[in-house]
Amino acid sequence: MAELNLDQLQAAKDATAKEHSELVEYMRVVLNSEIFLMPVSSVLSIVRPLLLTPVPMAPDHLLGMTNARGQIFCIVDPGKTLHLAHKLQAKTNASRFLLLRHARVHLGIWAEEVLDLVRALPSDIEPSQNEVHVMGMLETKYGALPVLRVEALFE
Repeated sequence: MAELNLDQLQAAKDATAKEHSELVEYMRVVLNSEIFLMPVSSVLSIVRPLLLTPVPMAPDHLLGMTNARGQIFCIVDPGKTLHLAHKLQAKTNASRFLLLRHARVHLGIWAEEVLDLVRALPSDIEPSQNEVHVMGMLETKYGALPVLRVEALFE
C-alpha cells in the first residue's frame, strides 16, 4: 500500500485554493445585439430600466439621466460609445441598466440582457492591441468573447 505524503497533499490543496482565489468573474451581457464579457467588479448594481429624463443638447450617446439608489446616473447607449454596428434594441423584460463603479462619475449603460457569469483567470485573456474598449478575447464554452475594458467608457 502506498504511503500518503501529507506535504504533497497540502501543497496540492494550497495550489488549488490559490488558483480558485485568482479566478475573476465576468458577466456575459448583450449590448446592442453583441455579446461581451464585463468584469463583475466593475459593476456597482444591475437594475431594471428606470425612467430616463432627457438632457437637452446632450451628446447622442447619452440616453438620459435617472435616479437610482438615491444617486443621479447618466445612462449611455453602449453601441454609440463602443462604435458597434447594431442599434440599441427596444426595452424588453430582460433589459437592464448596468450601473458602473467609479470614484467620481455615476455612469450606467443599457444592456439588452444579462445572460450569466463566467469565471476565468485574468491570464487566460488574449490581449487586444487594436481596440480601445476591449481588453482582449477570452475563450469560453460559448466561444471566444471580447472582454470589455469598462474604464474606457469613462474616457
